[in-house]
Amino acid sequence: MAHGPFDEVTGGRGDAEPSALVIGGGLAGIAAAARLAESGWRVTLLEARNSLGGRAFSFVDRESGRELDNGQHVFVGACRNLIEFCERIQVADLWHLQPRLNVDIYDRAGRRGKLYGLGGPAPAHLLAAFVTYRHLSLGDKLRAVRGVIAAMLADRTAPEMETTSFYDWLRAHGQSERCIYNLWNVIIEGTLNDNIRDVSAAMGLMIAQDGLLKGRREINIGYPNAPLGQAVGVPSEAYLHKLGVRTLLGCPVHAIKADEDALVLGVEAGAGRIFRADAYVSAVPFWILPSLITDGLAGKEPFNSLTGLQASPIVNVHLEYDRPVMDGEFCYFLDNPLQWVFNDSLIRGGDGSPGGQSLTVSISAAWEHIDLPRPDLTNSIANEMRAAFPKARQAQLVKSTVVKQRNATFRCTPGARRFRPGPVTASPNLFLAGEWTDTGWPSTMEGAIISGYNAAAAVMSRFGAAAGTLEEKSVRPMV
Repeated sequence: MAHGPFDEVTGGRGDAEPSALVIGGGLAGIAAAARLAESGWRVTLLEARNSLGGRAFSFVDRESGRELDNGQHVFVGACRNLIEFCERIQVADLWHLQPRLNVDIYDRAGRRGKLYGLGGPAPAHLLAAFVTYRHLSLGDKLRAVRGVIAAMLADRTAPEMETTSFYDWLRAHGQSERCIYNLWNVIIEGTLNDNIRDVSAAMGLMIAQDGLLKGRREINIGYPNAPLGQAVGVPSEAYLHKLGVRTLLGCPVHAIKADEDALVLGVEAGAGRIFRADAYVSAVPFWILPSLITDGLAGKEPFNSLTGLQASPIVNVHLEYDRPVMDGEFCYFLDNPLQWVFNDSLIRGGDGSPGGQSLTVSISAAWEHIDLPRPDLTNSIANEMRAAFPKARQAQLVKSTVVKQRNATFRCTPGARRFRPGPVTASPNLFLAGEWTDTGWPSTMEGAIISGYNAAAAVMSRFGAAAGTLEEKSVRPMV
């Protein structure tokens, strides 16, 4: 029998190894493929791009030749699955986690406040930071302590928490406008990529309880100190290869074919190929998945509910100056479009031109910026940088690169959870992964990895020791 370049000789459904096909090579798909392969499954992963990583990727800027990330990615100590995964693929040394929380926060007048952690049990380790935080009055500090106690005692699983905004919950528990925007929104905006008025109390309390208050390590901030391609994509591909996963890059999926009983018969991919397996895991974004669904799955849950989910944008502006303008690793700005500014030169050890400095401005919930022309956005951010950093007034902006992500994350709006499906679908052999599925986490790298593990667990729970094959043939009608 003749076989194509990617054909696989199979022995029929009596094979000892069950087979799985994973669609999408972001962190969710990587985690699902890895967990299945580690458990003895024969796995093929299809990814439309020419590299793994999904929305955590880097690219080479044509003008400067620098490798830039699509956006500044951060994590916290509570991201235990992400941390463990980085250890497993042997890149833990490329990810830095603060030993203790330490964040400089500036207001429009240039006054610096600080959120930091000390020794002792949680949440007492944050008490000194609350007492000395310059952006709250004495009355607001007392209100903040009251809010922390209320958050500790709250039952975030209560039904009303999902339909109430975190802003309304905070107001109901004595938090002033100044306290909400100068403290609580600092925590929420970056983690949920949304304004505090627009996120559910359930998710806001999840961030407070599991991140801020659970332990001394949980809220510590971390980041990759290498481009995401080196910290995620390349080592993930190497790890999957080591496990025997067949990874096909540059292979977009066009359709998931199913019969009238919703049983998936195969996946139609690029260059006229049909892939078949025992189990299929879709790890594509929620706004793409419906376009892949064919008649056998159309109108079935959870596919017809995905339109209830919304996305939030992030804008990143990479700036390269001819001299240093910023000290420290990163900082946050209140009531300022700069929001988070990261010192890439310090984080990555001299990244950028000799004698100069490379920075990244990361803007969450960036609806006001997403449609601005790039030159206008660059000018606006450069002006804000000159106002915020005195050294930037004498520096020359050598190069800027704007990266817009309109659908950067899903929104944790009140009521959104009912649109977040679990890994199981109406199809007996199609499973879902993606940080937008119901992981209990917001749209984060940690949530993506959890979703991949959840999907793999559901596959193995459904199939047990079932065996099967994976084969690829030219496109033909599915019957």
